[in-house]
Amino acid sequence: MRFIVNRLMLAVLVTVQPLMLFSGCGQVDKIDLPGKPSAKQASEEDIPLHYAQYFSMQKIGAVTLIQIRRPTGAHRGVFYRYLLVPKGVAVPSGYPDALVVFTPVKKVTCGIGLQVSMLDRLGEIETIKGIGRGKWVGNPEIRRRMATGEVLETGMSNDMNMETMVSIDADIAFVYASGSDTDSHSKLLAMGIKPGLVSMQLEEHPLGVLEWIKFFGAFYGKEKEAGEYFTCAADRYEKLAESVRGSFSERPTVIVGHSAKDIWTTHGSSAWFIRFLHDAGARYVLEDSTAYDENLISLEHALKVGIDADFWVNPRYTAESMADLIGNDSRYRCFASVKSGNVYNNNALTFDDGRTLFWEIGMTEPDVVLSDLVSIFHTDLLPRYRIKYYRRLE
Repeated sequence: MRFIVNRLMLAVLVTVQPLMLFSGCGQVDKIDLPGKPSAKQASEEDIPLHYAQYFSMQKIGAVTLIQIRRPTGAHRGVFYRYLLVPKGVAVPSGYPDALVVFTPVKKVTCGIGLQVSMLDRLGEIETIKGIGRGKWVGNPEIRRRMATGEVLETGMSNDMNMETMVSIDADIAFVYASGSDTDSHSKLLAMGIKPGLVSMQLEEHPLGVLEWIKFFGAFYGKEKEAGEYFTCAADRYEKLAESVRGSFSERPTVIVGHSAKDIWTTHGSSAWFIRFLHDAGARYVLEDSTAYDENLISLEHALKVGIDADFWVNPRYTAESMADLIGNDSRYRCFASVKSGNVYNNNALTFDDGRTLFWEIGMTEPDVVLSDLVSIFHTDLLPRYRIKYYRRLE
């Protein structure tokens, strides 16, 4: 009976996949953030975050205090504070180490496509005046504006063009910050440019990645819209994940990535992607849980484990057929997933330049990605669902 009920719940859940900002969705349970300060000023009021671990938000009257931080025990991440002050509001005292940004911002720069997609969801794509790597962004509006010179290529990390950045004169420059030597925020500060540190790639849950839309929304005074978008997507994701639990007798095994130059790369599949696989009812077998943030493993180990895995997802992004994979390495013929036809690539949808939408837009709708993966691993649970981002290689 439970199996039947779960099927019915799944069928209802995946019939609606809204792509705009909505209100009225159910809330998810709050998860305490590790490393959270034990004391705060009495005037500060927490803005609840449910999954994101790398930033926190408080309200000080009309002002928003954001802290980018390193969770307890983590070896990556950067500590930073922002005071987001609505124009016309006095800057509160007592925060000498916080970078003051007046909101709403009107001109920004972004690093790569996911940041662009976050701003697009908020209806703020026209504020983007610079992009780190044009070839890494498939958004057609950004590419059109780059062609006309309305959006400039700025470079990224150690290759960032500071002259271009200064010429843009952005209110905030959104850049990744992982605590590595390639972080560029110190250089930006030295040039008088305010860096907006983004660490969403380090999150351990796909909903933690999506919750960074609240971070972006705060710079535009769109906390409400960002919160509604997150809540609705999180509600759909959690209901689907809960319905999947207990609806199968065995988790199929799955590997991720491909070989490249005598190593195996898991192709960006850090902890948040492994959580996708777990919530979709699969068992990831390439790495131990303590190594999910490491994306390179030995080719020997990958081939040994991969030969018996039931499924293979996210192989080389250019692979459009089994022949493409086998042409890269003939040993793939021995893989159980290849023999059974259970190889799925996340390049079913692409921009005009051939870039997959998965990494840029898919992470802004994790409930849809989860539905795709559930349908792949447990087809009978979603018999009428049509996969969006993935396709089976023939």
